[in-house]
Amino acid sequence: MAAGFSEWKVNRQYSVNDRAAYLGKQYRCLVTHKSNSASNPKTATKMWQKSTD
Repeated sequence: MAAGFSEWKVNRQYSVNDRAAYLGKQYRCLVTHKSNSASNPKTATKMWQKSTD
């Protein structure tokens, strides 16, 4: 996992620019939110952006 990325988790508060890893890819948070199973980075494209870091 790249430095600065923690594994994405359900029921966690994410803030704008937080970074998370999900299914082997890295993402940057676009919207402050509390995660749930429907807000994972792969499917919640309005909340997460794939990172190029």
